[in-house]
Amino acid sequence: MAQVMTWVGPVLDVAAVVLLTLVLWRLGRDPGAAWGEREARLRAIFDDLRALVAQSEGLARDLDAKLAARENRLATLLAEAERALADDDRRHRPTTPPRVGVADAPRSVGANATSQAPIPAEPPFEADPAVTAARIETLADAGAAVEEIARRVGIAPAEVRLVIGLKAARVARQRAVGSADDKHA
Repeated sequence: MAQVMTWVGPVLDVAAVVLLTLVLWRLGRDPGAAWGEREARLRAIFDDLRALVAQSEGLARDLDAKLAARENRLATLLAEAERALADDDRRHRPTTPPRVGVADAPRSVGANATSQAPIPAEPPFEADPAVTAARIETLADAGAAVEEIARRVGIAPAEVRLVIGLKAARVARQRAVGSADDKHA
């Protein structure tokens, strides 16, 4: 045991020197440099992500503006088409001659004489644009071709495409609002 005690001191001294060398070697490699490099890479990734978010927000605003302009343009086209249909319907509607009966005849030629303008006929049920649009949408949902819908409804195929396009835009807008509500919930 005496022999072991003589060697314990020098062994502990060698172990201390080895550990001290190991610590100095690790400190010489600068552990902070590796950590700083990781932080720099993370900072670059976050900066790229922020740039992508800003870019996507800008693109979303542009797309929203374009969709609003297209919706306004389609609404204007629909209004023009409805006006053209109404004008065309008025031009081709048969006018009935005025009916003059005992109750309708003027009593005096001077004071109460009224002009007898033809009374416009009540527009047919299909002349209502909302009903026509609903009928077009129903036929489109059933899978009928645009030309077939135009023939059945009695309007131009371009107007049928316009109504179908407006419905598709309305459905897309409802989906977008619905998905936005789902994300916020």
